[in-house]
Amino acid sequence: MQTHLQSVMPESANFMRQVELNSTISGSIALGRFQRLAELLASDQGEVEASLKFGTCAGYACVKGSVTGNLKLECQRCLQPMAFEINSQFKFAFIDSEDEIELIPDEFEPYLIEGDEQSIVDIFEDELLLSLPMVAVHETACSEYMTRHEQQLKAEKEAAHPFAALKALKTEQDDSIN
Repeated sequence: MQTHLQSVMPESANFMRQVELNSTISGSIALGRFQRLAELLASDQGEVEASLKFGTCAGYACVKGSVTGNLKLECQRCLQPMAFEINSQFKFAFIDSEDEIELIPDEFEPYLIEGDEQSIVDIFEDELLLSLPMVAVHETACSEYMTRHEQQLKAEKEAAHPFAALKALKTEQDDSIN
């Protein structure tokens, strides 16, 4: 029997019961529900799409999950908001004690089951936190300082090649002949 729940993601679920049902839980999670992540975001507006597929893998109760979305981080160069795309997949094997960690296959991360209900929001928040860059910066020069720095590096590189100007003249001359 396979069940599929879709809509706004519930706060928690009994993961072992979900394994028995071979269920899939998917939906959206508002960024405002992630308290620890919100501290690192430029804005907690928006949501991520998330999915958990429960079952048995390699003899272990497991879950395969994914989370996708766009986060607004603060660029550490210009201190302006920047978009950061998240597209993360993960696989957890459920264990009852830390003694089982060494037994699970390498393709899985261990997930210690404690109690009847486990937090769905926490599992996704942890994954989002692990997916963040150590230092958020725009891919291109985003500040006046960085623009000047890139121009200076380019000028130094050109100055290091004294025959670059002659090559440019030769190229211009060849183009005018054709």
